[in-house]
Amino acid sequence: MKINSELGYEPVTYSELTQDEQFWAGCKSCVNYEILMSKERKNCMCTAMLYDPKDHYEPEETKAFFEENQSGLERLLRFKQWKFLKPFRRKEKNGEAALC
Repeated sequence: MKINSELGYEPVTYSELTQDEQFWAGCKSCVNYEILMSKERKNCMCTAMLYDPKDHYEPEETKAFFEENQSGLERLLRFKQWKFLKPFRRKEKNGEAALC
């Protein structure tokens, strides 16, 4: 619950949740599913939480930062790919072709 709260989810009552069957199908693997169904989806041992994207926005500063630093970030990405993929590439040995 702590992690979900940090991600922006807020606890709500079960009456605030949708009655869509597809939504509730996601609960079938939960150990508390029988309790949920016996109480007609009105109560459960789990905490009902919702995420409202209207309450959370992507700051314009983030988008502007990436646009301003695009060339530097692309260069960093190429360097990381070269560095981390280096062990998987074979060097030419005894006339063998290199993998690139």
